[in-house]
Amino acid sequence: MNVLEQSVRVVILGSELRGLAKADAVVSVDLGSMSMRDFNHNAEIMEKGYEGAATKAQLLEKFALEETAWQQYESERKSRRRTVAPVPEFIEVEGTGPEAQSDIRSFLKAFAGQALDPAKLDRALTLLTGAGRYDTLGYQMTERNGKQGLLITVREKTVARKTLQPAFEVNGSQAGDVEFRTAARWTVSDLAGFRSEWRSDFEFGNTYAVASELYRPFTATSKWFVAPSASASYTSLAIYEKNDPKAYYRFYKDTVGADVGYGFNRFSEVRFGYEIGRVSSQLRLGASGIPSVSGRFGAARMRFVWDHTDSPVVPRRGAAVESNFRWYDSSPGAAEAFPAMDAHIGYFQPVSRKSSLFLISDGGSTFGYRSTGLPQFLLGGGSRLSAYGRNELYGNQYYLFRGGYLRELARLPSLFGNRVYAVGWYEAGKVYGALNQSAFPNDFAGGILAETALGPLFLGGSVGDSGHHKWFFQLGRVF
Repeated sequence: MNVLEQSVRVVILGSELRGLAKADAVVSVDLGSMSMRDFNHNAEIMEKGYEGAATKAQLLEKFALEETAWQQYESERKSRRRTVAPVPEFIEVEGTGPEAQSDIRSFLKAFAGQALDPAKLDRALTLLTGAGRYDTLGYQMTERNGKQGLLITVREKTVARKTLQPAFEVNGSQAGDVEFRTAARWTVSDLAGFRSEWRSDFEFGNTYAVASELYRPFTATSKWFVAPSASASYTSLAIYEKNDPKAYYRFYKDTVGADVGYGFNRFSEVRFGYEIGRVSSQLRLGASGIPSVSGRFGAARMRFVWDHTDSPVVPRRGAAVESNFRWYDSSPGAAEAFPAMDAHIGYFQPVSRKSSLFLISDGGSTFGYRSTGLPQFLLGGGSRLSAYGRNELYGNQYYLFRGGYLRELARLPSLFGNRVYAVGWYEAGKVYGALNQSAFPNDFAGGILAETALGPLFLGGSVGDSGHHKWFFQLGRVF
């Protein structure tokens, strides 16, 4: 338990003791292993409250009202309720600087001159808070020169405009050849105007890369945005056949591009853009399978993201969709222009308080175009046919289906992470035209998944068709 959580518990305990001392009746509720972090399990907590109240039914009956008295109480209560929504004539902001005040007033200008809709205003303030700069935003009605107005109270984060987020990834899908990556994201908010965000990613280890993008809405309230970007990367790519290394490649890629997009809400967006750059592949060791090429590429692109899962790390509920489409007008080694599209769909459904089922599908295609120079898709290792060797299958069209079961086993101390799960899945896939591929590549995998402070850590094994099997681990994204 960290110091903050311990302090909060001490304050809550003191409040509970004062309440118990003044209470006319006490109803005890057994919350079992639930902690202050389980606020999202509100339905289960309420049900336990009803169960606790039922055990004290005789005691609580002394406080019950007759139906006539209850109806009279409800009528008096409703008579005091304000039925006409106030109409703010101006918007005032306090708690931040003049520039931010102007931006917030501009963002909320639609609420002036019309009846206040609290639900709609709450969503707007939540959107502003989610942008990352503000810790909290509250509101109340105020009066100035005889006019009613809306007062927005802001509390800014102390390091809101600039943040640094570290990340780690360890791929132990091949014994004796562990890939390690460390990364960081530097984010600067409002650099190019209100709600803009400049994100720069740095990566070191098996991949050396830098990528930067500026996200800028057209206006303070616009859902349309523009996003110029640039990146450079150097990657070592290993190709295995079962558990034996077959070839090692180096890939170099430099790109610049720009997108115009529309954010439907906090959970979904669509982008259209173009990217141009240079890419090269070099065989460093082993038997050649991927051609060594070098040259310019250019592609028009579209990306759609829709994410309604309850966690970006280990989802337990919800669904997510991500799709990318590119039309390459040029690419080194390609005989002609060609399209390439990939898609990812995930669905998570709780079956009990601690358990969930999940279904995940991935696929990609160049729609019959074969002479693309470099293969567009790789399969094998990690959570993409885990029993197969890393990148064992590659080609220009593939599918992968994964279905499994996830159950919470325990919790880590808050200093070290969150939950620990048992997880198992079955997966089947195919890469069309891949060499040495069995008729139906598939496997069963299972192990322990922990939400650690460094990221999700999986330890387990997998057994597949045609002699594929391995023990493996990975620190990084699993779903």
